[in-house]
This record gives sequence, structure tokens and C-alpha cells, in this order.
Amino acid sequence: MKFVDNAVITIASGNGGKGAVSFRREKFIPKGGPDGGDGGDGGDVIFKASHNITSLLDFRYKPRFAAENGGNGQGNNKKGRDGKDIILNVPVGTAIIDYDSGEIIADLTKDGEKFIVLQGGRGGKGNTFFKSSVNRRPRFSQPGTQGETKKIRLVLKSLGDVGIIGLPNAGKSTLISKLSGAHPEIAPYPFTTKTPSLGVCRDEDSNKTFTIVDIPGIISGAAEGTGLGLRFLKHIERSNILLHLIEIGNIAEVENRYETVINEINKFNKEILKKNRIVVINKIDLISNLKELNKIKDEINKFFDKKGIKPLFISASENMDIDELKNNLNKLIC
Repeated sequence: MKFVDNAVITIASGNGGKGAVSFRREKFIPKGGPDGGDGGDGGDVIFKASHNITSLLDFRYKPRFAAENGGNGQGNNKKGRDGKDIILNVPVGTAIIDYDSGEIIADLTKDGEKFIVLQGGRGGKGNTFFKSSVNRRPRFSQPGTQGETKKIRLVLKSLGDVGIIGLPNAGKSTLISKLSGAHPEIAPYPFTTKTPSLGVCRDEDSNKTFTIVDIPGIISGAAEGTGLGLRFLKHIERSNILLHLIEIGNIAEVENRYETVINEINKFNKEILKKNRIVVINKIDLISNLKELNKIKDEINKFFDKKGIKPLFISASENMDIDELKNNLNKLIC
């Protein structure tokens, strides 16, 4: 299914129904009093967050949604039927933003959370309501109030306790498949991941769970629109922890890979880099010579030690030290 994380739509609440002008008409009562019923209320526009939805695709191809109008009042003091609310289901993590002002109207971050964005118009009063000692036969009623119309932007920001960042082909998709039950597309070429993937990791000892979000790789120039990663960085803005995955190599390669991602995130939003971070060096199985591997590890440790970071060394594809990584993540989250 196509992944859509941004949509612009117009929503409209229902109009209130008109109150009735009516008089009681029964046998032997030729001049009965007023009996016009009130109009029904218009329907509300309600947004509801659901874990069962993962994309805003439905809103991309249908630009307008409207609640039902309230029914008009009738004689015999019959109230008009209330218009049906329209409930729009969106993924958890969806922000509802006023298109014109840019104001955030609501941010739905919990499954089942609801928010009334537009209230329907109120039904008008029938002429019964206006009967008084000085006006026993009012020949007027009240029109219902109009509903509201608003143009809004829906923006999906995935919710994950851990956000995985890194260059393309660093092994992010393989790692999320090992840490959780997610099954993203995995292949040995850049940009295999074209949309965010969300997985759930469960600790068998404590039975606690945490969620992981993987976004497309970030490359140099992403801030200027190169590649895919920067478009999806908003999906890790809500993550509590950043897992920076780096493919192993000589110290110059590792330094460059680390700095490239950090620089691009810094251009996008400096606040993201204030989160707790864990650096993981992946694909250590590619270096079969143990002496060479230990030498590279020492150089990498020295580089990150200056930054106050202690990297972990793993091989996601070979399941090497994945349990140690899980334990570290559990300690940071719990």
C-alpha cells in the first residue's frame, strides 16, 4: 500500500435545521396554539486516532468531508432529526493543522483518542418556543445556525520509543527486523527503505515492550532535498532515543558517516540532537581478521570517547551482540 504522511482536505460540519412554524389543528379546536418543533442540530466533524491505520492515503484522493445537516422541525412539536457526526479515522501520531494560520488544532497521540474539530450548527427554535403572554400565536421561527467549513492539513508523525537514523545501506531494516517483528524490505542497495517502518520489541524477561521506527537513509545534501531521508525526519521527532547505526569501516569512513548524518539532522532541527543517543557500529562480520577488527574498534572507541559516547559493535545480519543492544535499549527506556 502506498504510504502517505501528508494530506490537505476541507471539512464541513452540518447546518442546524430550521424551526417550524405550525399551529395545532384538531377537530373542535379551530384555533389551536403554536406547535412548531425545533430544528435538529448539525453533525460534528470528529477525528479519531487508530492503530489499525498506518497511512493518510484515504485523504489524498478525497479532498472534502462533510457531516450531515440537521432536519427541520415539524408540527405537533416534533423536533428535527440531528445530523449524523462524521468520524474520520487517522493513524496514531497525526497532527491536525489549520491550513491558513498554521496553528496546530490537535495532536492525536493515543489509540482511540478523539477530537471534535468542527461543531455542527445548532437547530433553530420552532414557534412554540416564542409563545408568551403577549404573543400567543407567534408566526415566526428561528433558522438553524450554519455549520463551519475549514481547510486543514494532516501530518503524520510516527510514534516510536527508538528512532533509527543512519546512511542508506547501514543495515537499519535488517536491525529492526532482528529487534522486533517488523518485516521491512531488505536488500543490499541504498534506499531499500522508502517509507518509515514501525516495529515492536518485547523483552522476554520483563515482558516490557518498546517501539522502534526506521526511516529512509539520510545522505549529504538532504537538507537541500537530496535523497529520501530528510522528508521523513519528522517521524523520529517524537522518539525518546535515537539509535545511530553506522556501517563499520576504517576510522576515516566511520567519522565521515557519523558526521554526515549529524550535520544533516542539525540543519533540519537541532532539537532532535538533544535526545538520548546510542551509537551502534554494524556489519562487524565483514572484517574476518580479528586483529584488524580489534584495531578498528580501538580507533572508533577513541573517536567517540572524545564525544562522551560509548559505541556498541554488532552484526545485525549474523545476530552478533543483538541481545546486548536490546539490554542497553531497555535500560535507557525503562
